[in-house]
Amino acid sequence: MNKLTITTATRAAILQAWQVTASSPPQDRIYPSTLAGGVTGGTIGGLLRGRANIIPGLIMFSIFGFTGQHLYNTLDARHQSRSATPASKNIVGDDATNLASNGTRPVEPRWKRILNSKWSPMKVLSDEEYEKILREKLVRVEAELVMVDDDIESVMRRARNDKGGGEKEKGGGKREGG
Repeated sequence: MNKLTITTATRAAILQAWQVTASSPPQDRIYPSTLAGGVTGGTIGGLLRGRANIIPGLIMFSIFGFTGQHLYNTLDARHQSRSATPASKNIVGDDATNLASNGTRPVEPRWKRILNSKWSPMKVLSDEEYEKILREKLVRVEAELVMVDDDIESVMRRARNDKGGGEKEKGGGKREGG
């Protein structure tokens, strides 16, 4: 039996003893999770590492139980508030057209939220944004082509001038020698 199973069983027993139900507020689950973590940590610490590790195991696993449950409650509340955001709140521009039939905002898939976050080096592009980027690149390539054509033309002009100027000097050189 692993530590997670023992913690889960201990927590379930405490939740049942304290009559915490699914309809209870999330704060009611923090204390049982903390206590279950402490009991499990103290028991495992004492069994596996000796009596000297009961108190450190109890303290650390209590902290883990409290932190884990508090983090879960926070993320769960955030998820519930996002999935039930009324249509009238925080709607700007194109988001107004993306409402669900029940008046709530559709929740984007997790991968889209990650890619569109300010910390991600990548971004999901719409077709219009991608088309705009391609047009900008096309304009840059056309400008470079014009510059290359100008360079080719100037090189050819120089070559013609050098070719025409070189014959005059050769003709004058023959007379001196004769």
